[in-house]
Amino acid sequence: MSYVQVFESIDKNKDGKISWDEFSQWIRAFSPLMTSEEIDKMFIELDVDGDRQIDVIEFSKCFVVAEKEEEETLLKNTFDMFDIDRDGKISPDELHVVLKRLGKNTSMEECARMVDAVDADKDGHVSFEEFKIMMSSPDNNNKTLL
Repeated sequence: MSYVQVFESIDKNKDGKISWDEFSQWIRAFSPLMTSEEIDKMFIELDVDGDRQIDVIEFSKCFVVAEKEEEETLLKNTFDMFDIDRDGKISPDELHVVLKRLGKNTSMEECARMVDAVDADKDGHVSFEEFKIMMSSPDNNNKTLL
């Protein structure tokens, strides 16, 4: 999923800008316990021009290709958002919960199919290594998880 697609999914009113409320809703889908102050700090860092809205250019800066270590950290943080119980793997249930929080109407069966599609060791979960492979694959439709 490209940063433009992520941006468009966050921009609920389709005005070409992400408001604080839209940003907050998106962040809380992943981290429900994050405080408003923490969200505000993140928002301010992205809102370079200080207009209290994030445009696609400002948003793209958090998706600039980083060095391998930074990329790994970004992937790990993203993985951790889906790994609700912090057991080091993403289950179909966890995927379903996060997608529901994001406002996606995905059935448990669809979540199970998504997990199965990238579950190389067939243990019923997505490990971090499997997640990295999924996210680096240019033709993998499971990137819609984000």
